[in-house]
Amino acid sequence: MLKHIPVYPKFILTKDLWAVVNEHFPIGKRTVERDLPKLSELLDLTCGESPEGNKWSFKSDSLHHFLPAISAEEALSLKLVEEHLKQYLPSQTFAKLNSLFKKSNQVLEKTGALKQLSNLVRSVPQALKIVPDNINQAFVDTIFDALLNNNMLRIKYHENANQYLIKPLGVLVRDYKLVLVCQYDGFDNVRNLLVHRLKEVEKTTFSYKHDFNLQKYIDKQSAAVSLNNESILLSMEVKSCVKDLLNESSLDASQNITPINDTWSHVDVTLPHTVELENWLQSQLHNIRIISPKKLKQRVMDKVQESLANNEA
Repeated sequence: MLKHIPVYPKFILTKDLWAVVNEHFPIGKRTVERDLPKLSELLDLTCGESPEGNKWSFKSDSLHHFLPAISAEEALSLKLVEEHLKQYLPSQTFAKLNSLFKKSNQVLEKTGALKQLSNLVRSVPQALKIVPDNINQAFVDTIFDALLNNNMLRIKYHENANQYLIKPLGVLVRDYKLVLVCQYDGFDNVRNLLVHRLKEVEKTTFSYKHDFNLQKYIDKQSAAVSLNNESILLSMEVKSCVKDLLNESSLDASQNITPINDTWSHVDVTLPHTVELENWLQSQLHNIRIISPKKLKQRVMDKVQESLANNEA
């Protein structure tokens, strides 16, 4: 019987619940009417009146509705979801998971060493953790709603006072920031908007169709801020931690690293020319000699000179 009781705000009438149960277990309607109030004291059921009779639901945060037993490993996974994905999900979706989170916490409290794992394993950013403090959750909810229903959005972005009609195509999570991938109405190029810079977001009734593939977009490194339509062959000499890094991992599948001596190695790799690449080269310049392209090297050196000028006493 409990399997057929939905979660609030949905409900089932007593007479309908009796009809379902009676198909499998022949009992009188009065028995169901008597049992439901008793069960509500134990299992977080809620009852409301209607012209057709009482209507029953599980409370939205109940520990009991539709929850099979979960293992300690599953509980740990849910704990990580609760800790790390809250700001990246629509609030309605996250709220519906509350009962699962409560149950996972309950399971972890009863386990042995595994319950400590969430305190013993942590994800840390490569650089400083800079988290936007002005993300509007209502905007996030509206964006996901429009994405799922292929509705266009009317927005105001950053310091621009104009309103724009856009087609939302996907959402990226980059360094604690939410990025809305979209097309402005009337244009074919794809743009990336930082969600925390949105000033207004309104879902419209205008629908749209597209064949956009977010994973292919990511694979082309289009999510980065491109400075050139074509990829470049980056040649450089590296030492110390950068040499260790590139011996253990790759900037791209095309990467080729050759030892020069005990200190230096030569690296060739084909990459898109992006702002992110320039910033990384600049941050590691004490362990890198840029050989080519000359234009890229000059841009990085200009940034270094500007940085020095800004910090002169």
